Order: sequence, then C-alpha cells, then structure tokens
Amino acid sequence: MNIIIDTREQTPWTFARGSAETTFRKLDTGDYSIDGLEDLLCIERKKSVAEIANNITDGRFKRELERMSEFKYKFLILEFDLRHVDDFPEGSGIPKHLKNKVRVKGPFIIKCLTELSLKYDIHVLYCTNAAYAEHVAYSIMKEVYDKET
Repeated sequence: MNIIIDTREQTPWTFARGSAETTFRKLDTGDYSIDGLEDLLCIERKKSVAEIANNITDGRFKRELERMSEFKYKFLILEFDLRHVDDFPEGSGIPKHLKNKVRVKGPFIIKCLTELSLKYDIHVLYCTNAAYAEHVAYSIMKEVYDKET
C-alpha cells in the first residue's frame, strides 16, 4: 500500500508504524488517499477546533465536501475530541482579549459538522490527538486497500 499525501500538507502524518510507503502528490480533494484508489478514498484532516471553526462557514470548504461526497469512502478526521469542540473557544489558545470577537462557538460547530456529515454522507471522526488520528487514518486506509485490491 502506497499512501498519497497531498503536497499542501504542512505537517503530514508519517505512518511510521505501518508497513506502507508514502508519496507526496497533489490531490484535488482531501489530504490523504491510496495510490490507485484516489478516486475511491478521500481523507480530510483538521488539526484544531480553530481550524474547523474557520472552515465551517467558508465556501471553499463546502465545495471540498461536495467533491468528497462523490467518493465511495470519505472521512473528515479531527485531531481533537467532541468535548474540545463543545468548549470552543475555551482551551483553543486564542488570547483572552480576542475570545469575545470569536463569532463561531462550539455548539454551532457541532451543529454544522452534523449537518455536513448528513448532507454529504461523510464520516466525521473525532480523535483525541494527532497520534490517534494518524492511527485511525492508517486503519481506514488499510481496510479500504484490503477490500478494494
């Protein structure tokens, strides 16, 4: 299995524990896929609640989800858990003097992610941290690879 990592990923997962090779290549949709299965599998990664909060009302992100909806296997993997989303902007690292300017709050983000998941039939996976998110992503890719090859 050769994992494709989008060239725009700034701090990509390494998949060091797996038995897969990795290749950097531009992906039109998503951040990760598998060589030869790029038209079937799409994994989009979000590193922080602040990142998804910025994306949630962005038309570009919605267009990405629309493209993802065409894939057989599509996942939005979040490197944080639902509790962190619900508490947003608390614990986000946003300076205290700027928190009152944050217009998107946790419950709204949860509502939007739920709606987008249903509308585009995308699996939204809340992972506790980056290491666990990487482990989950590898497990998904291995399962898809075994099923489709």
